[in-house]
Amino acid sequence: MDPSFFSSEIGENWLRIFYDPICVSIGLDQKADVESRDTLCSLLLREGENPQELFKKTRTAIQGNECAVFGAGPSLEEDLRGLQDYILVKHPVIVAADGAADALYQAGVAPDVMVSDLDSCTFQSLEKCSKKGVVFVHAHGDNIDLVRAIVPKLALNKIGTTQVETRPPAYNFGGFTDGDRACYVTSFFNPTRVVISGMDFGVEEGKFSVNRHGRPRNPRRPLKLEWGKKSLEFLIENAPTRFVNVTLRGVDIKGARKIPYAEVI
Repeated sequence: MDPSFFSSEIGENWLRIFYDPICVSIGLDQKADVESRDTLCSLLLREGENPQELFKKTRTAIQGNECAVFGAGPSLEEDLRGLQDYILVKHPVIVAADGAADALYQAGVAPDVMVSDLDSCTFQSLEKCSKKGVVFVHAHGDNIDLVRAIVPKLALNKIGTTQVETRPPAYNFGGFTDGDRACYVTSFFNPTRVVISGMDFGVEEGKFSVNRHGRPRNPRRPLKLEWGKKSLEFLIENAPTRFVNVTLRGVDIKGARKIPYAEVI
């Protein structure tokens, strides 16, 4: 497998600028992040994944097209209703951040791409997208058990992501939370515009972002969301992609103009 097909200057800059400060701020275990990445790599290699072909498939879907990235914040359901006409008329590429995929499937909208660390979305959503779309599976120190349990059960359309150094077939596109990482992944494949929705970045947790595996709410979550917002704003400032934000509530995202649903069309 030729690793040279993947090169992300923004991802490399994200790692250099953000990772160490996040580790200090939140207390991440870097060794556990590496262990989780390597576990994911081993599983993907064992299954004979062909990341070049999946990159090609994703680029064909996204490059030169409009994309709608759905986060799993409190505004998600209202945003999804507000964007129904936009989805029907413009047919954007649909990108779901983790649990947002469940809301999309419930509304009859199948995501083309999922970006997930496996803790909020249902297995059914992951399985569906790994058959007909592409799932970007994220490995970090807190989800090694989920990587081991879930990844082997998914279909072959899955690409590994990491928040430490790239080690194929796990790649660092940049991004810290599922929401901002979904924007990094989308931007990497050169869309014309990204419409951000369901990304509140506030203190309130959306019902589709709740951990489905019986784990208590992470007390560091507000701090993680602060870093996610900073991370997303860094992407918007440095990527050639144009971003707009239709999230009904939540905080403003610097560089992504806030617009009403009707203006998206």
